[in-house]
Amino acid sequence: MRKILAFILVAVVIASGCLEDSDNNATSDATPTTISSETGFLEELGKVSPSDPLCGMNPNVSVSHFIDPLREDYSISPAEPEFPVPGGSLAGQTLEVSPKGVSSKVYVSVFAYPDSYSATEALAELKEKLNRLGNSTDEFKWEGKNALYSAFTTYFGGFYLIVVFQVPYGEDGLNMAEYALNEVMFHVMWVGPSPEKMLGLFMHTEIVNKTGRSRVFSGDLLSESGFTPEGARIEVAVYREGCGQEVYRELKSKIEKIGFTEKSLPPLNSRDPAGKVVERTYFEGNGGVYIELYDGPGMDRVMLLYGNESAVKAAVQKIWSGEGTFD
Repeated sequence: MRKILAFILVAVVIASGCLEDSDNNATSDATPTTISSETGFLEELGKVSPSDPLCGMNPNVSVSHFIDPLREDYSISPAEPEFPVPGGSLAGQTLEVSPKGVSSKVYVSVFAYPDSYSATEALAELKEKLNRLGNSTDEFKWEGKNALYSAFTTYFGGFYLIVVFQVPYGEDGLNMAEYALNEVMFHVMWVGPSPEKMLGLFMHTEIVNKTGRSRVFSGDLLSESGFTPEGARIEVAVYREGCGQEVYRELKSKIEKIGFTEKSLPPLNSRDPAGKVVERTYFEGNGGVYIELYDGPGMDRVMLLYGNESAVKAAVQKIWSGEGTFD
């Protein structure tokens, strides 16, 4: 039973794309920035972010919809958590769930976070607390003296959720507690699009030599920076649906203000079943710059490629065209 439960937890995290782990700077119409100086180019651009990072979405709605399957199949009631919970959330609920056919009660807490960064930090702090309560049997489960605990993250309804379980048990009741946890957990398993997939499965280029979070984009769900295999530098971020358009237009305006000129692009040859390119622009100045707005499943993605003109052009042709040439 314990091995089965551990497998389920890992499956939930992998399938749902779970975690492992501003203000805009002013720009001027000064001398065109040299892309060979990476730091200077990024400093000239400054940070780009949407005016409303939540894009009008309500975290309470996300939490409520996530626990709908529990309402449909079990007797549930609101409860106050008498166990460690993560801090800093935008919204949260705790429920007492009564699984059918077992005597164990299961307490489920769900907390919403605006992005992967805050959820990662909150989960790490929660794990430290749970480590003091019991023995960690795997990355997601702890056996305490009188209760079984579990905690993991998932992306759902525009927010990162931290889901915490507590199953109290008495003497010789651990197996029943694990069964009850298994039963309830199946009802909140979620497999669907996520920011991780938008930067992995749904990306049209590989990001190599990653350098961490984007230094240009902010107010995002998740971002990365690094290089394409062709040698172009890449900054890419995932936003809630509807926010990407504002970010793209602000980024385009900033690039124009620092002296880059829009040039023509080869035809788009896309057969992407997951989404579509909404806008894209190529610039030249002291180097090449390509920006793109991609409409994915429930999310927007904004990408910036920059660097040597030949590297940027090669990356763009590899990503989308494969045919045609730049003027």
